[in-house]
Amino acid sequence: MKRLIPLLLTLCVAAGAAAKTYGVRDIPDVQRADRTRYVSDPDGILSAAAVARIDSVCASLRERNIAQVAVVAVGDIEGGDVFGFAIELFGSWGVGRGDRDNGVGILLVRDRREIRIVTGDGAEGVLPDAVVKRIQMKYMLPYFREGDYSAGMTAGVEALARRLEGSELDLGGTDAASGGAMPAWAILVIVLGCVAVPLGASVWGYYRRKRCPRCHRYTLGLRSQEVVRSTPACKVIEYTFVCTNCGEVVRRQVRSERDNHLGGPGGGFGGGHFGGGGAGSRW
Repeated sequence: MKRLIPLLLTLCVAAGAAAKTYGVRDIPDVQRADRTRYVSDPDGILSAAAVARIDSVCASLRERNIAQVAVVAVGDIEGGDVFGFAIELFGSWGVGRGDRDNGVGILLVRDRREIRIVTGDGAEGVLPDAVVKRIQMKYMLPYFREGDYSAGMTAGVEALARRLEGSELDLGGTDAASGGAMPAWAILVIVLGCVAVPLGASVWGYYRRKRCPRCHRYTLGLRSQEVVRSTPACKVIEYTFVCTNCGEVVRRQVRSERDNHLGGPGGGFGGGHFGGGGAGSRW
């Protein structure tokens, strides 16, 4: 009997872990901890090799500024609406650039046998519901029905990437496809613009920051800086300057966006939102 007690306790703990359901706030946003990760798989549903491959595909799409893709695989979720859960989850993470809404969120809920792919407004034109549904039916569901979630998720993400690459969202692919050689004068204008304009703006900004509003001399020196407000999307830094000529104290606040289009600690995804595009399938 004494030997059975530890075994029963172990089984109870395992059963409790297996029965865990996730709320939106419970699912870890792995992008905030590691800029190279795009797959949140707290229950270990996907293999390490599959996660690595999906992370690689998602990183390539983001680095080329085509789309931001987030993948989540869990055993079960709270509530009865997987679609609504996906919209709330990926919307709260801000998947996709705020100026382009090019986010794509993929949610697999294993115990409900359901896959949902939702898109931001900017990605919906390339990935309409009908296309998303075909990708699920052709590339994902055949593997899911066999219990091979790793192969199905990998195949689905790769199919989405192929659809996105070379689309209207792929500015690099569109330019390469045009095939026309750029005139020499246009190249010269671009080079001069890329060098002269930023350099001039930088010099002008430097002297503008150094000019004292009281004595009008360029003698302001930075004394201190402090973060006065911080949100998941941005932070506000207050800089304090002191004029070495007249002693005037100047304080300036600068808003710093957290998204650097590549993710990173404290940065996470961008500022995109989801307007309801996407499709789901059950198996």
